[in-house]
Amino acid sequence: MPSSESEVLVGRRYLERGFLDAAMKLFLRNADRVTARDWTQLADRLMERHRIPDVVRVCELGGIPLPRERMLELADEHLRRKDLDMAIHLYELADADRARWSRLVDVLIASPQRERQAVELTERHLLEPELPQAPPMKAVS
Repeated sequence: MPSSESEVLVGRRYLERGFLDAAMKLFLRNADRVTARDWTQLADRLMERHRIPDVVRVCELGGIPLPRERMLELADEHLRRKDLDMAIHLYELADADRARWSRLVDVLIASPQRERQAVELTERHLLEPELPQAPPMKAVS
């Protein structure tokens, strides 16, 4: 068995036992041999530990989707605890829906020092983009 396959198997065992950094190191070194299932399990375990930058990296390298629903749930928890910066970060990563952005803006406007941020987020996530207007039609006689 080639050493790269052995390293992937050892990485899986590390992952099973919760040694995420060791598993990630071996998976990254042998990315072409790691399955989507392995990447997904690693991303899930990293998500459990709230290691968001590592989750994003693993998903990109493994070609797997971000765990969007879990990220949104985590962002909702941060919003409830008033950790607004983390909520914003996670909502942006997970492409939150309008209802979530609206709730966040409602929390932001309760703090006068966050007014500018509320306006910026409203512009980016709550306003409908303007459609280009066609030039007026001329009457033909």
